[in-house]
Amino acid sequence: MQEALDFLTLTDRSASDRLVNAMFSHHLLIVGQTGSGKTTTTLSLLGQLQQLNQTAIIFDPTGEYAKLPNAITYRLGDNCYLEAGKLTVDQLLTVLQVQIDRPLRTKLQQAVIDLQIQHNIKNEQGPYRRLNCPLVAHQRDEEGLAAWASDFPVQDLLTQVIEEFVVPFTDNRANYTLLGQQYDRAGINHYWPLLTAIHDQLASPTFRALFDTDKHAGTMKSELNFILKMFLHQRSQHRTLVVDLSLLKEHEESQRLVLSLLLKEVLRLRLRDSTGFPVNVIIDEAHRYLPQDEQCLADNGIFQLVREGRKLALKMILTTQSPLDLPARLRSQFGDLLVHRLLDQEEVVSLPGTGLTQQETAQLPVGQAELCILGEAPALVKVNLPAWWRGDKNE
Repeated sequence: MQEALDFLTLTDRSASDRLVNAMFSHHLLIVGQTGSGKTTTTLSLLGQLQQLNQTAIIFDPTGEYAKLPNAITYRLGDNCYLEAGKLTVDQLLTVLQVQIDRPLRTKLQQAVIDLQIQHNIKNEQGPYRRLNCPLVAHQRDEEGLAAWASDFPVQDLLTQVIEEFVVPFTDNRANYTLLGQQYDRAGINHYWPLLTAIHDQLASPTFRALFDTDKHAGTMKSELNFILKMFLHQRSQHRTLVVDLSLLKEHEESQRLVLSLLLKEVLRLRLRDSTGFPVNVIIDEAHRYLPQDEQCLADNGIFQLVREGRKLALKMILTTQSPLDLPARLRSQFGDLLVHRLLDQEEVVSLPGTGLTQQETAQLPVGQAELCILGEAPALVKVNLPAWWRGDKNE
């Protein structure tokens, strides 16, 4: 694979083909302190994958990969959005960064169902009116829901939650064949601060853009899960999909959850439709998007894709400043590493099986790294700038 040598220059040329071929066949972890060359390595690697016609999807939380040539870029809030119906109520609350108690969460769950009925079954605008609505009619509407009917107008959530506070009369006029006959105004007033907090978040520019709640005549936007489905179904031709999540860069918890959900969707789509061709998934500064509590790691999309992706031809490429920023359970999933400059002995020791010493990693200049392939001795490499970065017009 002669073209693979464009990406790296190895001091031991006799081992070049073997090591580089191995690197393109497994998960890869790229580590190194700030300024050591990780981003350059990632950009050069992406250019190499394009040359090799390997499908690559980069989730870009900061927008810094916009300069990558031959990329199909979808920027959240600009030309793509996330369908609110793809989220559970708990996930929606996490994205909005709002905490509520169990009784209100139950009402919120029912509100989502009722909005799905109103939007998809009844095909009507506004909230689903529960006042004097027969129980049997509501049950019939619920039975009409299916997976295709998950979408709902999330901007109407406050109005719909108020409808969920409909209750029967408290005297002999009570009719228990109806969902309710009056509003529980005491209950509404009790939860009003939380209800308005949810509404205010949904009305903010960031979350209006995220869920695409504003009308934009003549402007087409695509739903992110649909984009992933199309890209995973058909092999790209020397191009890279860039999913720009920088809309949420000021909302770290929201961004962490959205990224996790998208990676789970990649895994789910590949499980349903394993077309066989390899797909590379790239995440820069991965430590930012992992749960603070390591006990929650098993539910994180990064960990699930790394653990389950190999048998589905999904290869993960992660970069991080320090290997200690990643949980040991996640680090253990990577047999192949590109190690840029590391100064701390603890960091080097946390990479078992590499045979590297702190003295070796501390002396690495910018743009050089140790390529560590499982079962092989470390190989000193120089990362070559991609041709487009050098201004090579003939590339």
